[in-house]
Amino acid sequence: MAKVLIMYYSKYGTTKKYAEWLASELDGTICDIKKIKQENLAVYDTIILGSGLYAGNVRGLDIFVNNYETIKNKKLIVFTCGLADVTVKDNIEEIRKKVEAKIPERIQRLIKIFNVRGGIDYKKLTLTHRFMMWILNKALTHKPSSEVSQENTEFMDAYGKTADFMNKDYIAGIVTYCSGQGDNVD
Repeated sequence: MAKVLIMYYSKYGTTKKYAEWLASELDGTICDIKKIKQENLAVYDTIILGSGLYAGNVRGLDIFVNNYETIKNKKLIVFTCGLADVTVKDNIEEIRKKVEAKIPERIQRLIKIFNVRGGIDYKKLTLTHRFMMWILNKALTHKPSSEVSQENTEFMDAYGKTADFMNKDYIAGIVTYCSGQGDNVD
């Protein structure tokens, strides 16, 4: 059986929860990305990196760039976790572009990208993140309703509250891909 490492970067806990679900499903080792060492990567057949989306940025991708020689022959997966509705094709494409912008093409070809939907608890947000959410909410409230998407309406309804969009079903594609049954999973 393949040895699986699930690394995660999680500021508020939703990405960590998905990593825990994956570790359970795949009988993998889970580790906060801040504690990873290069020599740890060599012993795994599959390496999964989970990261929250923070203003569209994916943290931790540099681990693939900095350890290319160690990981280039392994199954590599990135999953992102954010508020964006991952059933919307435009959202998936936008996230993919953000990931690919942070890594060289030679590594892009090695990585399979998945997206899961997380949640938010405004009480836990840093001042910077609260301010960013305030700006987005303000911008959306000034748009004509005909220009506001369903997803943006959900965001405005949840603004200042707790919203949880987590669903264990989101990891099914990752589990299938890791098992080798879904090498063409999108």
